[in-house]
Amino acid sequence: MPAAQTDSAAPKTGPAAVPPVARPGFLQNWEFNGGQLTLPFKIRKMEEKNTFRLTTDVTIGGYIGASKVISEKHNYRLMVPISAGLTFINLDNSVSALDLETPAADVVPGITWCTGLILQLGDCNVGLVVGKDYASEVGDDWQYNGKFWWSFAIGYAFIGGKED
Repeated sequence: MPAAQTDSAAPKTGPAAVPPVARPGFLQNWEFNGGQLTLPFKIRKMEEKNTFRLTTDVTIGGYIGASKVISEKHNYRLMVPISAGLTFINLDNSVSALDLETPAADVVPGITWCTGLILQLGDCNVGLVVGKDYASEVGDDWQYNGKFWWSFAIGYAFIGGKED
């Protein structure tokens, strides 16, 4: 029986026939993702003293963002998230100027938005995040309402298997 002849000039079919999209170097390996972002503290500038104040205004929210693979060998990625969420703002006499009676609970809800850069190093994450908070109820009376803050993002993936 004669061997089948193949024609190298014949068009190929299947997945290998589609050429990859060519992108410039920096735009290669970007992926879109989303998830949950928690910030347990914020660092705020105290204008009157030219110092910074660490506050425990916890923010819990979702994020969408883009991540770029910077090392496939070590599973390193750079992520740029955009987040919005609910924040719990701790009030005391040094951070608000209220003419109202102080409620029993010195915590008011607010909303926040933030963005930053987060470096994923395998199962660990480290980064810097900046954003603004907007307090409900006290609004403009809160000295940090609508002013920038910054925070460190630190995380570890406790669950999830390693890819082989």
